[in-house]
Amino acid sequence: DTLLSRDPSLQVRPSLAESWRAVDETTWEFRLRPGVRFHDGSPLTAADVKFTVERVTQVANNPNSYATYIQGIREVQVVDDRTVRFMTDGPVPLLPTNISNIFILSSARGVRSTGEFNSGAAAIGTGPYRLASWQPGQPLVLDRNAEYFAGAPHWARVTFRPIANDGARVAALLAGDVDFINGVPLQDVARLQSGRTRVFGGPSAYVYMLFPEVGRDPLPGVRDVQGNALPRNPWRDPRVREAVSLAINREAIVERLMEGRARVANQAIPAGFFGHSDRIPAARFDPERARLLLRDAGYPNGFQTGLACPNDRFVNDSKICEAAAQQLQRVGIRVELSTQPRTTFFPARARREWPMHAAGWGSLTGESSYFLTSQIHTPNRELGLGAINYSGISDPALDALIGRGRRTLDDGERRRVLEEAMERTMAQHLVIPILTFE
Repeated sequence: DTLLSRDPSLQVRPSLAESWRAVDETTWEFRLRPGVRFHDGSPLTAADVKFTVERVTQVANNPNSYATYIQGIREVQVVDDRTVRFMTDGPVPLLPTNISNIFILSSARGVRSTGEFNSGAAAIGTGPYRLASWQPGQPLVLDRNAEYFAGAPHWARVTFRPIANDGARVAALLAGDVDFINGVPLQDVARLQSGRTRVFGGPSAYVYMLFPEVGRDPLPGVRDVQGNALPRNPWRDPRVREAVSLAINREAIVERLMEGRARVANQAIPAGFFGHSDRIPAARFDPERARLLLRDAGYPNGFQTGLACPNDRFVNDSKICEAAAQQLQRVGIRVELSTQPRTTFFPARARREWPMHAAGWGSLTGESSYFLTSQIHTPNRELGLGAINYSGISDPALDALIGRGRRTLDDGERRRVLEEAMERTMAQHLVIPILTFE
């Protein structure tokens, strides 16, 4: 469990914390729910919250750091067993939203290694289900926590079975071997709607984007058409990045590949999210203009580049990547494509192994500062900023806007600043959105 949870519209609500308040501009106080116990029987206290938050920056070789969620917290104070205070280095208006992504661990067990969590040995929380068994590639089995503070959950046992093959997953559902599946193959939606099964879907927080490497110059993995290493990184030129955006036929990908179950994206967060700007122009498909921009940037014959993407995270994610690669090749950017399981992709992404990568990104806070602080801000380990900036992005003007946005308590002014930051990000094509999943 987390201190606060989210409702379907991503608004915060009580969870392990029954109440919270801003004591002043630099202090947030959370009051814990009484009587909560971890699965091993130990009681939840404010010391566990302090331990959990301080542990975030101590996880070695973390490929997907949670540091972005604790940005601005300079100290965690235990007032008493049920009261904890977060002291910040300035106003942090999104602290309740951010802290809703931090899962509370027992301090009694100390700092455990990633391997111990992966094995299940350290997977002890306060949630509605407790771990019964799991091995890599095998079903994850969870048993009911009858002492759960919100009441015992409905099912006595829940088993998650990994079924990677689309056809086998659908067949298991139709045969009654499983009760639910996710990642429904789009070609099977109509058939599953017409029988005893039902298909559920809705707007997603996830936007599928291309991330060109703009930090290193020269850049390994980019070559001219003869195969020679390029003396400079083409992705550092905004004209080249704009050419990529213009080369992608998003409408065709949405209608043909996604069968209409997605929306064309022109920025890194979906419409309706806090910080989404209506002033950003709609995405265009103009391959002739793309070729002209490449010529003006000094690449009249194009160039070669690597592109990597996960192949098991979203419906058709690798196919979206393949379609984008094919469309880039039509304007002269020849792509060496690598699709990988997420377990391989994400650690390699953290090592910045490719000239460009593609992935779906979800602004799970329901607003844009999560994306901007973690993916766009210049990396700053001390402040927890740029924690997932694996593209080498560094723009002082953007950093200043993001810094203002993360410290502005007034919602109207914060919205204006975040919209300006998103507009600057998209004007430079620092990331290249393709579609929003549904």
